[in-house]
Amino acid sequence: MRLAVVARCAACVAIATVGSATAEDTDNSQPSCIASTLPAAQAQVRLIPAEIKGAPLAQVRGVVVRALTWKRGETIKVCFHGGTRKAQERVARIASEWMQYANVLFDFEEGGAPRLCQSGGGSDIKVAFEDNKGWWSVPGTSSRTQDPSMNLQFYGVDAPMLANGQPAPEAPMRATILHEFGHALGLLHEHQSPNANCDVEIDWDAAYKIGAGIGWDKVQVDRNFRQLTMNVSLNATKVDRKSIMHYSLPPSLFKRGKQSPCFVTENLELSEQDRTFIASIYPKAEAPIVVSSAPPTAVTRSAVKRAAPNDDRKALVERYAELLKLSGIEADKTSNLVAEFRKAALGQ
Repeated sequence: MRLAVVARCAACVAIATVGSATAEDTDNSQPSCIASTLPAAQAQVRLIPAEIKGAPLAQVRGVVVRALTWKRGETIKVCFHGGTRKAQERVARIASEWMQYANVLFDFEEGGAPRLCQSGGGSDIKVAFEDNKGWWSVPGTSSRTQDPSMNLQFYGVDAPMLANGQPAPEAPMRATILHEFGHALGLLHEHQSPNANCDVEIDWDAAYKIGAGIGWDKVQVDRNFRQLTMNVSLNATKVDRKSIMHYSLPPSLFKRGKQSPCFVTENLELSEQDRTFIASIYPKAEAPIVVSSAPPTAVTRSAVKRAAPNDDRKALVERYAELLKLSGIEADKTSNLVAEFRKAALGQ
């Protein structure tokens, strides 16, 4: 099942990374979802105040998540907080693979060199390489409201080294970068698909024990592993166990170990479904279909005209403000939240 934040779904899903460590890998010897940090969840929680309950809560979640995808054909400016030029160019080269399938443009350069993050510089995605801060990305356009909005720990040098002194393998490093930029495009975790049925496969006592060992409380563990609730607003396809967005979790987390369908070996490449799905979310312009039969005058048919992206997003901002007011959120808090939401949705 493929999930994306292009329709309505639970907006408080935390973001972590693809990984291949076992439960015993506590030294960060290779990229591991078990070792990542999760500011993304907190960023979205702010937009969905705890005071909102019941039916209005679902409406607010829906409005927030619908605003998290980029406009079709949009140029997304990416900048770097530090890192060597070789490291920056490596990230740009790998992340750009998404552009072969998605109709967006990652713009990594300024003046012929990788763009460096500047205060108030107007970049959309801000990439840091902070050690001991994990691998994570803020989802979709909400990256505009956070700085940094992505972290790729220890990848900011020419030749990244593992904690055991060995060179970091190229393939897992590449997979992690693809995974995080998948989140930046609005994709959610594949193993949290409502149809993946991983909740019944996971040994939750083991999961919470591992979480406690790295400083996660139960809420953080649940946000990374619990499946999303199915509803008509999820934009989803069949479960794809080969997806770059599917965790490779240690077998000790599953009741049936490696026999669990939710245990997958590390996915190192975009799957075929990754490619087709992202292309459906950000479709490229298609030639019109010309009808040459029947009416004597040629008629050109095309898809139903969509609302202009900015008009639609402005309507979402207005609806968000209306829902906060109707929910009784106090005026100053509403004003601040609407300003943050407007920046995420419109870049303003």
